[in-house]
Amino acid sequence: MAKATIAAVIIGLVVLSMAIGGALGTIAAGNNATVSTVTSTTTSAATTSNSSAPFLLTMIITTENVYNATIGTQPAFFVQGPNGLQSSANITLPAHRLIELIIMNFDQGNATLVGPQYANVTGTTDGKMTFYNNDVMNATEGPSGIVLQGAQTVSSLSANYTSHTFTVPQLGLNIPIAGESTEVAYFTTGGQGSYLWLCQSLCGSGTGLGGAMSAPGWMNGVLTVS
Repeated sequence: MAKATIAAVIIGLVVLSMAIGGALGTIAAGNNATVSTVTSTTTSAATTSNSSAPFLLTMIITTENVYNATIGTQPAFFVQGPNGLQSSANITLPAHRLIELIIMNFDQGNATLVGPQYANVTGTTDGKMTFYNNDVMNATEGPSGIVLQGAQTVSSLSANYTSHTFTVPQLGLNIPIAGESTEVAYFTTGGQGSYLWLCQSLCGSGTGLGGAMSAPGWMNGVLTVS
């Protein structure tokens, strides 16, 4: 992919995450790069200087990431950082803070969950999340640009639609992620600590726990609250 095209994609993702985050309150109320090695990068999500505002963590799941010559391509989580997409191997969040989590998934279809409980939303504000995809949302032209219409606020997803999860077992946090969708959820961090995050669907090499499932920065990593 040409450098100009990659830059355009990253800029577009930043704009989209800002638009979805800003539009969430209105919608909910009204509606009812290819990599060959794993890089361990400590990443802090973008936020605002106002400590009372939610701290924004934007994650993006891409496909066609080259794992190795034997396994081939695998899906992977990335974090939207100040300079573009960064590794998700190490994610840093502030302690005792409301977090706005946006996950954009470009992966299609579904994968088998490790257990049926991972279809449920847990650990979020009110035990719910809001998701957007072509089945539940549309868009129209507004006076200041595009306006999102439609969303679905849920406490679980059907396992038939679940592609990945973002799960932090020690925090009781689980976000089921539908194929080709965007999920938005809020949760509050506690005190300082380091916790494993991982995907709880069998989305690795083939349909198992290998490949992306076992490698930090692909489908698992460390979430540090500091």
